[in-house]
Amino acid sequence: MTEKERLLKVLKGEAVDRPPVICPGGMMNASVTEVLADIQENHNINLDAMVEAARAVHEITGFENYGVPFDMTVESEPLGAKIDLGDKLVEPRVTKYNHHSIEDIIQNYKVNPRDAHRMGITIQAIEKLRNDEIPVIGNITGHISTATSVIDPLTALKMLKKDPDNIYRFFQFIHDYSKEYAVEMIRAGADVIAISDPTATGEILGAKNFEKFAIPFYKDMIATIHQFDIPVIIHICGNANNIIDSLNGAGVDAVSFDSIVNMRFAKSKLATRLMGNINTQLLHTGEQGKIESITQNCIDSGVDIVSPACGLSMATPVGNLRTMTDFVKRGI
Repeated sequence: MTEKERLLKVLKGEAVDRPPVICPGGMMNASVTEVLADIQENHNINLDAMVEAARAVHEITGFENYGVPFDMTVESEPLGAKIDLGDKLVEPRVTKYNHHSIEDIIQNYKVNPRDAHRMGITIQAIEKLRNDEIPVIGNITGHISTATSVIDPLTALKMLKKDPDNIYRFFQFIHDYSKEYAVEMIRAGADVIAISDPTATGEILGAKNFEKFAIPFYKDMIATIHQFDIPVIIHICGNANNIIDSLNGAGVDAVSFDSIVNMRFAKSKLATRLMGNINTQLLHTGEQGKIESITQNCIDSGVDIVSPACGLSMATPVGNLRTMTDFVKRGI
């Protein structure tokens, strides 16, 4: 069974010999400093370096996928957010929000994923990475997290209560071009689409706002992707216990949770597959025996896909990642 076959079978609910062990990319980025040591150009902006980094992650860490891009700012940059593109030590990050009104942004910024610079580079990287044996994962930042990277997050979150129609319209605007981006990734050769929306945690939004402002867009995105027979993973940060029931209605193929979520509890609530949720602090600083113990506990909890619980520190040692990936593979 190839790595691609194993992951796609799991996402379809079919039996496999063992869980896949992956790190999708995007927010859950395994191109840590040690992996990037021999890559000369900036892997976040240079096409060949992006492809090289994705392959290096697979080869050096043992994760069973290619995944691009390696950060969460690709979708927000075309809407006027100022971005530090990062390097081998730090991931790209927003340095300045767009301070124009939502109306002005919608009116004056049009995003074509093929033409938007880093979106286009990511699509080209997928074209170069496509293959028959290793799954290629295209990563999308959720509409809420993108919105709160374009405009000040406090402003956006206050609008959920004070101006819900306007912020909903902004979410729809972002969602529409993110959906086009996902489709272009699929056309380029992505085998799976992963959506990370860390701001959409139940702790920040609450259950009612999650149901109103997150679920309708997820359902539409997933339905569009499923038209191409491509599976979808969604990652939600923080304590998601109060929104798990809502996720059952999204139509997603697998849900990834942070380490705070008890996977046995999630398993009892969800009709879909589970991914996760090895503590990233443990992967950064933990000892081999503890990493293996927690990985075994994760598998025993019913996880279908083993993965880090959230974004990895760039200083995470490759040896610790190999401890996790090798342990899962020995389960064959």
